[in-house]
Amino acid sequence: MDIERLTTLAFSMYSNRGAYALLLGSGISCAAHIPSGWKVEEDLIHQLALTQGIAEAEDWHQWYEETYHEPASYSALLEALVKTSTERVQLMRPFFEPTDKEKELGWKSPTKAHYAIARLVKAGYIRVILTTNFDRLLEKALESEGVTPQVISSVGAIAQATPIVHSQVPTIVKINGDYLDCEFRNTADELEDYPDEMRTLLSRIFEDFGLITCGWSAEWDKGLIQLIEGATRPRYNSFFAYVGEANKRLSALSNQRAGELLCIENADQLFTELCEQVLALEKHNVSRNMTHEMMIARVKKYLSSEQYDIEFADLVEKWRDEAFKRMTEVAQECLEYTPESFAHCLDIHFRAVTEIPLLETAILTARWGKKHHLQLFGDVLIKLCMVSSSYYLKGNGEFFHALAPTLLLNTLGVACVKYGRFAELNTILCSSVPPQNFAGNYSEPLLPLLGTTPWDRERWDYLLGKRYRYPFSFFYMENIRSVCHSYFINDDDFESMYYIWEHLKALLYGYNKCYMYDFHVPTGLFYEIGSVYKSHPSVLYFKEAEKLRENWEPIKQGMFGGSYDAYKAVFDQAEEYLGQRGRVY
Repeated sequence: MDIERLTTLAFSMYSNRGAYALLLGSGISCAAHIPSGWKVEEDLIHQLALTQGIAEAEDWHQWYEETYHEPASYSALLEALVKTSTERVQLMRPFFEPTDKEKELGWKSPTKAHYAIARLVKAGYIRVILTTNFDRLLEKALESEGVTPQVISSVGAIAQATPIVHSQVPTIVKINGDYLDCEFRNTADELEDYPDEMRTLLSRIFEDFGLITCGWSAEWDKGLIQLIEGATRPRYNSFFAYVGEANKRLSALSNQRAGELLCIENADQLFTELCEQVLALEKHNVSRNMTHEMMIARVKKYLSSEQYDIEFADLVEKWRDEAFKRMTEVAQECLEYTPESFAHCLDIHFRAVTEIPLLETAILTARWGKKHHLQLFGDVLIKLCMVSSSYYLKGNGEFFHALAPTLLLNTLGVACVKYGRFAELNTILCSSVPPQNFAGNYSEPLLPLLGTTPWDRERWDYLLGKRYRYPFSFFYMENIRSVCHSYFINDDDFESMYYIWEHLKALLYGYNKCYMYDFHVPTGLFYEIGSVYKSHPSVLYFKEAEKLRENWEPIKQGMFGGSYDAYKAVFDQAEEYLGQRGRVY
């Protein structure tokens, strides 16, 4: 999906309510298992052939033309197969209406794209829809939103319709007909030109409205193409969606109309994302620079109801892959073990998880999400730890690649502490990262991979260009502060939660024996705070464990095996260890 162009379209649609018309082809109904006009015609030819005792042919259209000495057309086929209008309708129904079995499968019903379009229509952003399809999926989707459009499916209906400029309801123009009317246009000759009344209506629409095409290839409807080419250039932009590679005709049409080609994965994704972005803009009444708020609005919506679980998972996985792509595309730029290279790499990694709002989404998920929502971030962390086989640095320089996942882990850790999500956090910390991660070609537990650093204090000071008492700890606290700020009462509240998270992480590091040789826990700012300020909230938090024991939330939710004794043993051992080595990085 071309995200930048889609965002441009969303802003334009939001800013110019009702200024865009849709032109939808058979591609939008394919996901609903509605056959194309060509396929319907082929089936009718086959039925006609069966009446003559012919069951097989290599090409049914060729058979028809050789037998009847003219190309097949709906009118000729229907006339040959049935005699009355009622019989024609009954003949066509199975192609467009689901059987009981198809209903169970969800076939021949409106798709996500149809429903998203219906929501945009209801909100007033789309007033005109042109379609070459015969089906009634759009009408059904609009009906589900309580919208009754005026439908123009024949030349006769044009004179009876309210002019679009005066209509209080949306208009659907079914350019090639409707299956229940049995007035179809599908042959090359029929698509070559249109009656004057239809030409006038379409030309006016192409001149007055911006155009968004989807599921339409611009290869068959020659008359329609000529009308678009002949229209005066509109005041609004046009967007021509395509899957894979745009064909020459569509590209030429886009150039002629000074429009933009929009690469998409499918119609469902295009219209679902477009709808989400436009409605997010409407909800927050934001300016053209508020793409971030649009993304966050979608996250909040998806977390609000279990009906959006699939959409939430798709969104997080999509952002995960986009962040990973950003990191790996420029990985070779971060190969020098210098302060300049480190700063450049940090900028890339920070943008990868903030411009793509994975950090803020992690906070929102810890606050509002269910267990299955939060567990998705275990997969995100693992993905961000992976590297290509060509990415390697000597001297621990490969840990430049750990910046983005460690930023995410610390953000997630602080958020889980604040919102009491210890069970989910514990599960994530116990994850295993497969081979070909940034540390090497072997599997690694997540906690030792991201919970500490191979660099000593001198290396950190060199890379940061300044001396710090606990540079690893300070670095990550400061780099997630801006993202976390609005979710905490003030800076003191944020810092307290960070120290609690950091101390808890250190204890879990010791409990899980992450260091293979002897007992070891990573130190940090939490140790200095605890040594100096005995009544600091982050210190008092751990004193609560002595009173609550198994009812202390981290233990109650399964950390330290759910055992106070196990927790107490590692806590005491860590205190002794840090007392001896806490100031040694």
